[in-house]
Amino acid sequence: MLAAIVIASAASSARAAEPTYRRYTDAQGVVHVTPVRAVGAGSRREAEDMPGSGGEAGAPKTAASEAETGAPRRDLQVEVAEALADERSRRWETHIRGAARLYQLPESLVRAVIHTESNYHPGAVSSTGAMGLTQLMPSTARFLGVQQPFDPRQSIYGGAKFLRLLANRFGGDMVLVAAGYFSGAGAVQKYGGVPPHAGVRAYVKAVLRRFYAYERLLQDGAGGASPARAIAGP
Repeated sequence: MLAAIVIASAASSARAAEPTYRRYTDAQGVVHVTPVRAVGAGSRREAEDMPGSGGEAGAPKTAASEAETGAPRRDLQVEVAEALADERSRRWETHIRGAARLYQLPESLVRAVIHTESNYHPGAVSSTGAMGLTQLMPSTARFLGVQQPFDPRQSIYGGAKFLRLLANRFGGDMVLVAAGYFSGAGAVQKYGGVPPHAGVRAYVKAVLRRFYAYERLLQDGAGGASPARAIAGP
């Protein structure tokens, strides 16, 4: 059974409609100034308009699982530890941490989504047409301003932005955030919770299990700085 994990929303619906701006300097010293809009009906509509990586019907496999068909089941903690140590994942560390800071997400959640979606392969393409490290669907990528879905930096920042919009939409409930990432926020809204499809439920379980595994290892210092357990406001 999936546990309901509640994480804080990024903004208050009581804010004025005018955008405010946030200044952010990434690890390369590049300064970004981005608009921060209030979470209201408009942003909820935006989140619902973006399809998830697996489609509403809940395709049973992600690009990562499709690539691993027939592979023996592995111990999750060992799998995550190897991912943290692998050059393929370490290559994208700066982008993962930068995106987690910018969108105020747990680093472990960003990693868990990437691991589950593509297993850190930037050129991954799923049978549903989702692309890149964070497996964005073409229309979702365009909506998020991701012009090159196979570019690791754009994919990671786009996927993190999608997670932030979903966290805002669902009041920080990580179960619903994961379900929305895979099946789309519209499907979660339609069913009033996790869509009743085996593929969606399996995906949510996989993301949450990997999230906890990354949390344990990162907090032990195996992969770098300890991530926050909650999504805070900007």
